[in-house]
Amino acid sequence: MQSILTPPNLLLVGGPKCGTTSLLTWMRQHPDIYHPWYKIPINASESGFLLGGVSDLPFSPTIPKGTLLLPNEVNMDKYKQETWIIDKSPQHLYSMKALDTVTNLLPNAKVIITLRDPFDLLISWHGEMNKALNYNIPIEELLQMMEEREWRANTDDSDIWPFLTYPQYSNFVKLWIDKLGEDRVRVITLPTIANNPAGVLQHLSNWLDIDHTKMPNDFTVKNVSGQLSKNPFRKILRKPPSSFFILARVFLPSRPLRKMLLDPIRRLGWKYVPTPKSIISPEIENRIRMKFKKDIEFFQNIEEFIPLSTIIK
Repeated sequence: MQSILTPPNLLLVGGPKCGTTSLLTWMRQHPDIYHPWYKIPINASESGFLLGGVSDLPFSPTIPKGTLLLPNEVNMDKYKQETWIIDKSPQHLYSMKALDTVTNLLPNAKVIITLRDPFDLLISWHGEMNKALNYNIPIEELLQMMEEREWRANTDDSDIWPFLTYPQYSNFVKLWIDKLGEDRVRVITLPTIANNPAGVLQHLSNWLDIDHTKMPNDFTVKNVSGQLSKNPFRKILRKPPSSFFILARVFLPSRPLRKMLLDPIRRLGWKYVPTPKSIISPEIENRIRMKFKKDIEFFQNIEEFIPLSTIIK
């Protein structure tokens, strides 16, 4: 069992597809911020370390409730006593287990919550899921499934729980602020991140008591878009036959050696190719927006719902 005496104390808890990747990419370049999951297994990896164990929530259609979640391997080899250890795990926002852990066991941790228009969040996250290996459901079919369940999120129904829960974030945001207090939470909308990244980083630096001049000036975001390549060779790299793993264990009995030699090769399978965005009809958009009306109002008038001191504008 790996033991880490200095757990993460700067948490980007979500929501999904709301700018956490951009913030992580920029903030981890500051010399006072360390990211233990850098390039493990991808360039902007999230850990899910507060969700470890048997999952009590279905965080995606391919991760139903009851799934054993093992956080990504942490790397503290280059840690030099930086003030802040950062983590990005967008599903933490919706987990009472995560909130209870931060409240009771991480009293010095600070939390960043990012938000976007709930409809846009749903569409973006649906597109993200359609990049996965085992998910390919059109938005029209998803909408029909949600209507058949009368738009009620059930933790035993992994097909629609995340799609109904992630955009309806207002109660979760208010709960994190209520539990942790205004001083420990900052809320940022995606338009603010996109339109004023320098101002966001300066505000966060002041909040964290670190030198804002050491934040990066390059705000390029390389978020993966498109869909996974259907090239047969790349498909095999993503999901090799079982015989591949048997042979690898025979000829490379050391697991660290297997990871060092084979992981770079397998990553070639995760090539994304440009794909036209789905066109959402106004009729479908209106139906979804009507159901998310409460949280859309929360997003559009956020100053009326949470303390001004927690909002970065």
